Amino acid sequence: MNTQENTWYPVARTDDLHMRHVFQGQLHGVELALWRADDGRVNAWENRCPHRSVRFTLGVNTGEKLRCQYHGWQYQSGDGRCTFIPATSQTAPPPSLCAQTFAATEANGYVWVSLVAKGTNSGAVAFSPEFTPLPLALRSLTFNAGLDVVAAELARYADYDEDAVPGSSALLRNRAEIDLAWQTESGGREVRFWLQPANEAKTIVHGSANLVGMDERETLRWHNRLLTTLRRHVENRESSAGHPPLAEAVAKLHLIPIVQSASRNTASSSRTLIRTTVAARWNTAEDIVAFKLALLDGERVDFDAGAHLDVHTPNGLVRQYSLVNAPGERDHLVIGVKLEPASRGGSRSLHESLQVGDSLTVAAPKNHFPLVPDEGGVLIAGGIGITPILAMGASLQHAGLPYALHYFARSKAHVAFNDRLAELDGLQLHTGLTVDATRDAVDAAFIAAGSERHVYVCGPRPLIDLVRERAAVNGIADARVHFELFANEVSHDADKPFRVRLQTSGTEFVVPAGVSLSDTLKAHGVVLDTSCEQGVCGTCRTGVVDGEPEHRDVYLNEDEKQSHRCLMPCVSRSRSELLVLDL
Repeated sequence: MNTQENTWYPVARTDDLHMRHVFQGQLHGVELALWRADDGRVNAWENRCPHRSVRFTLGVNTGEKLRCQYHGWQYQSGDGRCTFIPATSQTAPPPSLCAQTFAATEANGYVWVSLVAKGTNSGAVAFSPEFTPLPLALRSLTFNAGLDVVAAELARYADYDEDAVPGSSALLRNRAEIDLAWQTESGGREVRFWLQPANEAKTIVHGSANLVGMDERETLRWHNRLLTTLRRHVENRESSAGHPPLAEAVAKLHLIPIVQSASRNTASSSRTLIRTTVAARWNTAEDIVAFKLALLDGERVDFDAGAHLDVHTPNGLVRQYSLVNAPGERDHLVIGVKLEPASRGGSRSLHESLQVGDSLTVAAPKNHFPLVPDEGGVLIAGGIGITPILAMGASLQHAGLPYALHYFARSKAHVAFNDRLAELDGLQLHTGLTVDATRDAVDAAFIAAGSERHVYVCGPRPLIDLVRERAAVNGIADARVHFELFANEVSHDADKPFRVRLQTSGTEFVVPAGVSLSDTLKAHGVVLDTSCEQGVCGTCRTGVVDGEPEHRDVYLNEDEKQSHRCLMPCVSRSRSELLVLDL
């Protein structure tokens, strides 16, 4: 058995495994789905459904089972056995059909995992952490460097304490566990670290401390500042030394295009990743945190109002957040992140883990929700939907174009970015309205603006549906109503197989029931950019030459759908037997 597989590592804090939540982790390059059943059992599984390899972290923790988001297959807590397949619900799945499970336990406030599979000589893996935590839990932090490099730097932790008595430090290390104690004039200090080797070039540091002479708040501030300094030193040194995995990662993050396969069957040819640093974070409303992301010195990023970022969150998930920036703000990026009650880990990791000084990787801005050039409009936002609408209002005001911005929020405490809103002349704020009062306010906005204005709306689905309905009632053409959603529920129960032909090559194949068109294209070597995989963002938009698409997205407007000239292959299918794509 591989030594690293026979070793226990912390992969999450105990409180990361909230009730009915699936937490994403990583250990030695293996992506993990970590979840707690209602009976308290902790599960550590490979983060992929055995059926189509969809991530379990996108699925649902029912309390007893994990349900895959894609086709609804369910796997029970403990042994990971598949217990239910919707398409064959009358027949029990074969006993051999199981999720890949790993040994897991809880101790000392952490979830520990050994990559030895359960049932594979697991009795040889005894859990025995060398150390117990010190009184104060410290913030976990990710280093873009390997475990041994990080451990060597942490061994010098006391050297960064200006109050340390020279020669007083004592170090004890056992595998990925480090205990360091030293003396100051005010007394003894001690830190203990547990290192999680996420992969060869990324290590997550968990820790606890006992710093005599400091209160809890001082200790946390001191540690956060010191550990951030250590991380920068490690990453800068590794980069300059040309450490292969890190050097490649850093190069990709510094605004260098990543060119994909040179295939004619390519919907999008390149993408760009940007490495930013959190310059500021603040609570801008109830459950909404704002982040100012600094770019590299002298760098600027061009984008228009309505653009959004693909944000690579601290726990490895990619989530989309609209840019709040006003015109002229192009040397930094501003986003607002709402903590979703049913967060699968994206917004929660940003709220709980991302601090000032941390690095954050984002993709270059994309805009699937642009303003119509040289025309004003009616802007309508609900809740966190204010983020792109706020940028639009600032852009229209800067251009001297007529606009009205109607912002609907539950209460004044839920109004985000008050300082930026105060700079907009066209703002009308609505708080605590009933559904009927909201409808009346929307009607009044449309009557005041007239039927020739463009309408832009972002917010909860019920608000978008209401705005689209009232626009039609008030004589506003559907093509003039623009909206943006970041969530879409799609059922696969009625899926039927259909044939696809690629116009350029003439290649033809079948898309089975229960398998997305985008996955089938990729399986046949067609390079296709996807992001949300919910028909929301428009990234995978593909032209249709012949056939009738079955649209399941919320991105295209009705005219675009009725034209039968494009579709979103991540969710949409075909009503006709054959669909010919412009690929």
